[in-house]
This record gives sequence, C-alpha cells and structure tokens, in this order.
Amino acid sequence: MDHTREILTFQFGTYANYVGAHFWNQQEANFRYGDESEQVAEEQLPNNDILYREGINALNRTTYTPRLLSVDLAGTLGHIPVTGELYGNFVQRDEELLPLGTGEQLQRARQQAEESGVSTSQQLDVQEQPQAAVSEYQRDLLRNSVVPEKDYRLAETANSWADFLYARYHPRTLNILPGLVRDPTVQALGTYSAGTELWQAAAFNDEFCDRIRLYVEECDGLQGFHVLFDIDDGFGGLAGKCLEHLNDEYSRASFVLPLHQPRNTSYAQADPRLSHSIRVVNSVLGYHHLSEQASMFTPLSTLETIWRNTNLKSRNLPGLQWQADNLYQTSALLAAFLDTATLGYRLRQTPDSLLRFCERISPSGRKMTAAGLALPFGLREGQDLIEFLDQSGDHALLTQLTPGCEPGTSYVMQSVTARGIPAERLKRPREQAGEQLRMAAYGCDSVSHMLQLYYQCSYHGSATNAAATPLPLKTQLPFPHEMFSGSISGKGFCLPGGSEREPGTRVDAAPVLAALQNSTKLGEHLDNLHAQTHRVQLAKLQAYSNSGLERDDYESALDQLLEFRDLYADSQYL
Repeated sequence: MDHTREILTFQFGTYANYVGAHFWNQQEANFRYGDESEQVAEEQLPNNDILYREGINALNRTTYTPRLLSVDLAGTLGHIPVTGELYGNFVQRDEELLPLGTGEQLQRARQQAEESGVSTSQQLDVQEQPQAAVSEYQRDLLRNSVVPEKDYRLAETANSWADFLYARYHPRTLNILPGLVRDPTVQALGTYSAGTELWQAAAFNDEFCDRIRLYVEECDGLQGFHVLFDIDDGFGGLAGKCLEHLNDEYSRASFVLPLHQPRNTSYAQADPRLSHSIRVVNSVLGYHHLSEQASMFTPLSTLETIWRNTNLKSRNLPGLQWQADNLYQTSALLAAFLDTATLGYRLRQTPDSLLRFCERISPSGRKMTAAGLALPFGLREGQDLIEFLDQSGDHALLTQLTPGCEPGTSYVMQSVTARGIPAERLKRPREQAGEQLRMAAYGCDSVSHMLQLYYQCSYHGSATNAAATPLPLKTQLPFPHEMFSGSISGKGFCLPGGSEREPGTRVDAAPVLAALQNSTKLGEHLDNLHAQTHRVQLAKLQAYSNSGLERDDYESALDQLLEFRDLYADSQYL
C-alpha cells in the first residue's frame, strides 16, 4: 500500500510567516474543484495530502488544513484568533460584518454559538475583546465577496501576514511567544541565544513538542520537514533547537530556508554599527547549527547582499518591479520559489522524495545550496521553448535569490523545475519546424528533457535533474499582481515588439523556472560572512552579554564555519 509521504512545515518568525502565507495561498489556488477549463493531467498536479491534513471540526464538518506549526510574536495575528477560525468557540463579531449595536452583537454571538452546538446559552460566557483592525481584503473574504478585479492596495496597507492570508489554519498551528510583542522599529527577540533560551523554557517547549508529536502521529509515512525561519533575529535560535529535537526524535530529512528580511534590522540598545554586528553573529550561529542539523539549507533574500547593504539594493527579475523593503511583495517572490522548487517531489505519482532531493543537490556534506528564480520565465507570446533556449546564448536564465552568491556554470549540482510551459510550446510540428529540425533539442519530447539537454550543453562538468509541469503559478489575489510590468501578457508571457498589456487587465498566471544549485563558488558566500566577523566586538554586544553567549562558544562556531567552508574547495568536488 502506498503511503502519502507527508511533510510537516514549520514557520519561525514574522517574515517566515509572510512567506508562508503566500505559500499556502498558492497551494489553495492550485486546488481543483470539479470540472475546470485548465487541462493538466492528474500526475502533473501537486499531491496536496503531502502538505495538508484532513480533519473534522466541532460542527462535524470536514476541514482540510496545512500540516503546519507557526511561531510568531504577539500583535501579528490581527483579526485571526490563535485557535484559528475553523474550530473552537470563535464567533466573528466584526462590526463591518454584523452592523448591530454592541449589545445586539453579543446576543447574536450567544445565539450563533448555541445554534452551532459550541455551547448552550446557560453554559456560555461571552467575553468581549477589543476589535482588531481587519484589512479590506479580509472583510470581503469573510463576507465571501472578494472582487478579483478590485485593487485592495495590499502592498501599501498590509501590516501583517494576516491581512492577506487566504488559507485557514488548524487550531494547533499558531503559537504566540508569551510576553513578546511585535515592534516594527526594533526586534523583540533579538539574538540567536535568546531564541535557544526560549526553546528550553518549559512554558514553550512542552506544548510545542506535544503539537509536533500529534502531527507526526497522524502521518502514515512522514518523509520529513520544511523549516522556514528569520535568521536575522532570535527565531534562528528557536529553529536551531527545533531541528535538534526533530533529529533526535524523528530522524527525517529537513529542507531549511533561513530568510533574510529586506530591511536593516534594529535591536534594543544598539546603534546601526552594533546592529550589524548582532546580525552577523546571528548568521554565524545559525549557519553553524544548520551545517550540523539540516539535511540541506538555502539562504533566501531578494537583496543582492545582506551584510553592509545600507542602501538595500535589490535583485532584479525582468518583467517585475517591487519595493525593495516591502514585506508583502518580496515574500511573494520567495514563496513562488519555494512552491516551484519543491514541486519535483510533491507531484502525484512522482518517485522522488525529500530525502533523495536533498542528497542529490548536497553531496559530500555541502549542505548549503543557492536559489535561482525566473519569474516570469522569459518566453515571448507564440515563441517555442526550443527557440528561446537557442537564442539565450550566454545569458543566464535565472536570477539568484541567495544573496552574494553566484554558482557559476561549471561543476554545478542542480535541480531545476519548470512550470506553466504548455507541451504545445515545446517545438513546432515537423511540417512547420523549419530551422528547428537542425537543432539537437528537436529530438526532445518534453519540457524537462529539453531543459536537461540545455544544461548539459551549457554547464561544463555539471549534473542536472530537471522536472516540469504545465501547471502555472497562479497570480490572482492575494498575490501582488501589481509587480508585473505592462510588457507581460495576462498569461505571464513577454509581449513582443514593445507591446503593452491592455489597460485594466491583470496577469492571472505565469510560467516559472526555479533551481537549487550547488558548486564550489558557494564558498564565497561563507567567505563574505566570515570577513564580516573581523569587525565584531562581542564584548560590546550587550544583547548577547545578557543572553549568556560565551566567547569560547562563539569562537568554536567560527572555527566550525571555516571547516564547513572547506567542503566547498575545488579539491572536495566529487
């Protein structure tokens, strides 16, 4: 009997939850309900049971929610109750949705709770809480009246990931750190050491580990974990200790994504220079523990560099424009990468697994990999893939999302995934092929086969595993569709000859290419990090002095980071 091969996902930190919100929105955008016009074969669709779980709520209704544990600060949930909105005794009482007086609202809440079977009116004690601000998009979503063509201006108005979350979570998903409130101007959980201390506190650890156990016990064939976390602050310490626990208790593969926020982080009692040093120490400790605990990890950011990047210079994706420090927009790009890059082992009937995926790209202990993304993939309207690849020449197909990292084109281990390229756009029929018949790639019969051949010819001494699905990236609300330039068609292809998309129309879907890559050049990323440590004076970092980080522990982490970097030397290449 085949097992589902489930994956449990973790999100530690505010930016991780931004990325996660977009990721889960994208999963639900791919759900298929009955007959749909989009013709995608069953085996080329994601197996949603890998990331989702089925359950029954108190109303005896079937629910389908992400297999997810999320950790964040108080003040980030907005209108969302910590137990979610599908279970428990939560009753929506937003004045916009129930235009009644306060007394009438409370009476209505009692009636709804009694009718739904949550409690009888005699047993129920309704406690009125201050109303949280609800974004316009969420108000319409709660009314089931979202207008796809409406401009909700989420890039300007979203103050939290809760403002654009379409997916609904299980009651055990959300975990709020006690006594730590989000402050946009300074990190409430500032250091890696503070995160490790918090993990060891019984108030957090006992319940969180129980929630992990409950999720794992529901699985028939758990294959591993996805872990997203903010590495610039103390959530890195929480994630590091969690990985230790997962390895000790469950011994499964883990794909970890440390996320660097597109902003210069500030810390309590630290000026910009000291704040930079705290970021560097957080990264050193985070990378050190990941090199020991993760099966594979991939640092992600939309910034070109993450250390000393005072002007916040961002990467450039042709066809897209975004605000460099906008959390809502930048997190959508990282989520699109994660969704696309992991499709290879999440498609239905795929023989691949998370463990094989990690082992293939990270041989000989080279656990750190780099991320590349093309969104949208640069095909023109009416252009065939064979022509596009032939004309690309030495032009890189991908933009790097791992800051300060260029894997190069020689001796690269990589996994490449394409989506949204229809089979009919592969090449022309033989009777219309013309010059295409002269190309070696004309013998390819699939998108994945053609990409495999392209990288085989273009990348010297490299090993590429390619996967593809015609399923495009869905870019309807609440995806930040405003990022697409006018030169991109409604289906995500480049318009020829300087043409512009018709005014008032939006890009509803887009083809995407994503890659995870490994090469000796990734050692430069670790060199850049180590170079920043020369400016760190640990004794002056009061935040770390208060959290009890010993100088010897820090020096040991630095030494082991250098040993890890040595794995990326040319002599270590297999």
